[in-house]
Amino acid sequence: MKTKGVVDDAEERALVEAAHRAMRRNGFNGATVADILAEAGLSTRAFYRHFASKDELLLAMYRRDSEAVAARIAARCDAAPSATAALAAWLDEMLSLAYEPRRARRAAVLGSNAARRADAYPAAEAAAVTAMVQPLVAILERGRADGSFPLARPDVDGPTIHAVVWSLTEGRLHGRPGPTRPEALDHALRFVLPAIGAEMARQ
Repeated sequence: MKTKGVVDDAEERALVEAAHRAMRRNGFNGATVADILAEAGLSTRAFYRHFASKDELLLAMYRRDSEAVAARIAARCDAAPSATAALAAWLDEMLSLAYEPRRARRAAVLGSNAARRADAYPAAEAAAVTAMVQPLVAILERGRADGSFPLARPDVDGPTIHAVVWSLTEGRLHGRPGPTRPEALDHALRFVLPAIGAEMARQ
């Protein structure tokens, strides 16, 4: 027998996934609560059991996606044999948000201009960035400890490296011409590794 918590989580997840589909078709502003409910096959009561507004739904969409991305990044980086390999894995996972079609579709919904104008957006975006930068900070600390990244300042460098790779990711999401995924990874590494002393450590 399913517990209430499991049922509630499944219902929230269904609403979040339905919102992604409805917003891909109609945009953030164009996707109404009725559209989302029709897509999910749920009632108005179900929506308001979880969310007071579409802005609250946006927060849940961002939270669920950022938690999934952060968990995927952490698992891949933890399995990497070295700090340098873990850094490359982190960068590649971030790039996947724009270069893998399914992930790019989800990121495009959350990063649309209409979604950015929602009252909840700044808080949602900040929480997502924090979740994605935390594994990177751990990688930089690992590299500083083992001498791979002697110049690393993890708390400062983490957000900076995120900004570097996100500029490549965001350009792709907005349809601007740019490098292939391997080229983008090489480009990011070319900037990042010298800044944290990785080249010095190899000498």
